[in-house]
Amino acid sequence: MHFKAFKWVDVVDPSPAVLEHLATLLKLPQKVLINCLNPDYLPHVEDFGGTQFVVLRLMEPHPPSTADTVQELTTKIVLFVSEDSVYSIHRLPLSEDISAVFQKMKQHSHDAGTVAHVVAYFFERVSIGFDAPLVELERKVDHFEEHIFKGERTKSALREGYYIKRQASAFKKVLRFTLEVQEEVMQSLETTAGHMLVIKDRFERNLFYADDVFENVQSLLSMHLALASQKTNEASFKTNEIVRVLTVLTIFFLPLNFLAGVYGMNFDRIPLLQHEHGFWYALGMMLIMSMGLFIYVFRKGWLRPPPGK
Repeated sequence: MHFKAFKWVDVVDPSPAVLEHLATLLKLPQKVLINCLNPDYLPHVEDFGGTQFVVLRLMEPHPPSTADTVQELTTKIVLFVSEDSVYSIHRLPLSEDISAVFQKMKQHSHDAGTVAHVVAYFFERVSIGFDAPLVELERKVDHFEEHIFKGERTKSALREGYYIKRQASAFKKVLRFTLEVQEEVMQSLETTAGHMLVIKDRFERNLFYADDVFENVQSLLSMHLALASQKTNEASFKTNEIVRVLTVLTIFFLPLNFLAGVYGMNFDRIPLLQHEHGFWYALGMMLIMSMGLFIYVFRKGWLRPPPGK
């Protein structure tokens, strides 16, 4: 696309030979062009003489629900900007974003469009791309919060919170680096400073929303884990209560079983065995033992419920 003051060349998924040709054309080190499509690049800017090397990341239109990294959530576009040309290079087709920038440029008269306008519109497309994903993240946070307060502390809910946190963290990283890149680029785009300031405000607002989502989901995850821990503690407490009751009952019955076992031995001579009131004496001993144990247990406080019950 040619304009009066400059030309704009958009290159999609170039081969190594094309990148080498562009390096010769732009008088740049071949390594810069060969590595410009590295998917791990975060937004940054470098100056090579009269050419600026600008890396931006645009939102993927339909990332998978499990996407949680910068590389999965965004796609990279590289701009080589000089006084009379802009070269945009990207691996994936970005027809919607490229068309939007081109339509914006067509709104200018033939003489008014400049290199600065093209770069500014690319920054605008980056900022606009975060609007819908951040709104969706806020909706997911509300849904996650509702699950927690309804007591639906399931494994899937925890997984949902994990992905929200990871996505918000990735958005924060891209937005923060893009703001730093924009600060440097704005120094050479004085003709569009007003427009760039508007775009900067959008970036800062989106960064605020990403921070807010991250902090909220972090708090909700902590609450989720605290509630799960409390539920485990309550179950453990109930188990301990059952064991306590069984232990107290065992204290009463063990000596009684011992006495019954003694009188159940197959001996001919056992005290009170032939006595006419032996049965009642045995019951009396059992009663005395039970009362003694009851007094002992009561004084120890083992029959009282634990504090907080």
